[in-house]
Amino acid sequence: MLMTLLVFAATILVLVGLHEAGHFFVAKAFGVYIKEFAIGFGPKLFSIPGKETKYSLRLIPFGGYVRMAGEDRQETDESIPGDRHLYSKPPWARALISLAGPIANLLLAFVVILIVFWSSAFPILQVSGILPASPAEATLQFGDQVLAINGRTILEFADLTNAIQRSNGDSITMTVVRDGEKRDVVVQPAYVPEEDRYVVGAYFLDAAYTTTLESVAEDSLLGSNGLQPGDTLVAIDDVALDGAIGSLIALTEEIDPSFDAIVLSYERAGESATVELPATEQLLLELFSGTSYVHLGIETRSAGLGVSIAKTAGQFVAYIHALADLVRNLISGQAGASEAISGPVGIAQLLGEGIRIGLGYFFQLLAFLSLNFGLLNLVPFPALDGSRVAFALYEWVRGKPIRPEREGIIHAIGFLILIGLMILITYRDIARLFQ
Repeated sequence: MLMTLLVFAATILVLVGLHEAGHFFVAKAFGVYIKEFAIGFGPKLFSIPGKETKYSLRLIPFGGYVRMAGEDRQETDESIPGDRHLYSKPPWARALISLAGPIANLLLAFVVILIVFWSSAFPILQVSGILPASPAEATLQFGDQVLAINGRTILEFADLTNAIQRSNGDSITMTVVRDGEKRDVVVQPAYVPEEDRYVVGAYFLDAAYTTTLESVAEDSLLGSNGLQPGDTLVAIDDVALDGAIGSLIALTEEIDPSFDAIVLSYERAGESATVELPATEQLLLELFSGTSYVHLGIETRSAGLGVSIAKTAGQFVAYIHALADLVRNLISGQAGASEAISGPVGIAQLLGEGIRIGLGYFFQLLAFLSLNFGLLNLVPFPALDGSRVAFALYEWVRGKPIRPEREGIIHAIGFLILIGLMILITYRDIARLFQ
């Protein structure tokens, strides 16, 4: 619990602090007088006085604010020069000041994702099996390490499948490492109509797994039938395996579960033996449950800066699409707001779980939250930055601002609605803890 609270507090300080810092520094650049830089709302926990600005930490961690001179156009402090009031600046400058906070969050999300990619060690995908009579059979070999396709670096399985689909059936050049030497091999993907995709007919995993057992639990399917570590599976129903785990997967997927049993052949210390196993639909899962197989080794590599930037851009866009899908599902009723939206309590739980899973996962979560926070503030809803941008643009087009009393009332109503929603969401999150 303490760790969760500390992680949540640190995350809020970063997300809100950076957001308000965006407003702060751009406002300063335009010469606006800043009265207070606050993280949180409500009662003040403590503050630090500066030359002009008071820096505060407040009780309610729902956001923060930068209080600028003349932002309500009714400044009473006559010691502050008029040219340092917010509304002494042109509409486009005020729009930039309002946009600076969300942009800071979007930049944070991009930078965090970039750091995660750039600092990660990616296992090199290896050929772990080849299907008979497939395009890969003539060119790829068990254990080949895939580095690139058509010159594009392959770091993850999704990179590989996307490159194959982009070929549209044209031949692809795969850069692989075989027996310690880098070479290019040409593969012609085949189209599978029933799956509506192109394939090369090979299994690609982080390691090239063999059919030799590394460990076997006594209560597993193989263990309960007498197999031991060091045994090598060599055939299923007299159909030989080629020593690669991919051939075991391929043969097992073709087994008709209506058969009573299959005959599994294996070798132990140079001697052959067989065992009958039930031909169930779950056979493939059972062959891997409670067992592990010897592999040829796992090698990793890091992404260069250029590749990291490209993958970051792709992940950034994917996050935006995910948020757009969520909004569409909420509007259409396909997703319930109570399940899709979390307040501070729900976010704290999520962050606590994220830090327990690992730093890579936590920082991806931090990036997603920062992106979410930035995009949310761009919505033109009263009291959010997007509405202030809208008012500035309205003044720019109209030639004169909306009356300050009217704008103030609109923002006040919006703020009350947002606070009410946050209280409701927080109550729901707390109630969920006791369900």
